[in-house]
Amino acid sequence: MASVDKQMLGTETARALRSKGVTSVICGLSANDLESTFRANGADCFLLKPIPCAKDELEQVFVELVNIRDTREAA
Repeated sequence: MASVDKQMLGTETARALRSKGVTSVICGLSANDLESTFRANGADCFLLKPIPCAKDELEQVFVELVNIRDTREAA
């Protein structure tokens, strides 16, 4: 989400969503290693591009996302 046309960056979007009370799982995504920045702004997880295309690797990513959601709902 480049801010060329005054669009929000992904980290800004995560922070804005959390400030509005959004409790959905937020996953940051970037080709740069911004994991700590995304997490500091409210993201639950982070994926570094390129996203894995191998079925087993991609499936593991989705399992981790579901586990985050399930853990949050149980709390």
